[in-house]
Amino acid sequence: MMSAKIILVTGGNRGIGREICRQLAALGHTVLLGSRDLKKGEQVAAEMEGEVLPVKLEVAKEEDINNLATHIKDKFGKLDVLINNAGILVGQKGTVDVDIDEVKRIMEVNFYAPWRLSQAMIPLLKNSPDGRIVNMSSGMGEWDSLRLGNYAGYRLSKTSLNALTVQMASELSGTKVKVNAMCPGWVKTDMGGAGADRQVEEGADTATWLATADTIPSGKFFRDRKEISW
Repeated sequence: MMSAKIILVTGGNRGIGREICRQLAALGHTVLLGSRDLKKGEQVAAEMEGEVLPVKLEVAKEEDINNLATHIKDKFGKLDVLINNAGILVGQKGTVDVDIDEVKRIMEVNFYAPWRLSQAMIPLLKNSPDGRIVNMSSGMGEWDSLRLGNYAGYRLSKTSLNALTVQMASELSGTKVKVNAMCPGWVKTDMGGAGADRQVEEGADTATWLATADTIPSGKFFRDRKEISW
């Protein structure tokens, strides 16, 4: 029987993150549902079955990250899985005419925040017998997709997150902590829009699998539970 894990999901109050929380709780895990608006997080958690604990976390705020790391250490002494799901998609312009300040905002949430949060949680993940980091990336960050242009801030934030995944996995290769990235596909959420071709359950599935599978590799990129190219 699978032993229950302690799992932190950022951006867990809506979209793919919400569904990841639901799936993991249904499997019997203790889920920390990260939400920048704690009241919304509490409302969402109350609608789910299982042990779903709302926690305040605005990923771009270092104070929130540090406070949460202290809370997890004091309450659990470890963290088994960190799912860096929170992200934003703003603007469609390409590299030639995009507002760099807009890019900075996107990078702060989609790249620097997962990096900072991972750094804060790695000591707790090392206390787990099987620590894992799952980074929510995108096919728009794949190397070849950059040639399609547009959405420069979003694309480059996800390409950067992919690079971080590879290097961090390498640096942690001598530990019990594994680091992987995943692409959920184009999912019907507030971000993906109504025209997307995948349901939220499909988009969340690979994250749930990476968090709970008996054995997984490290430093890889996945879609639909299968490895894909960077």
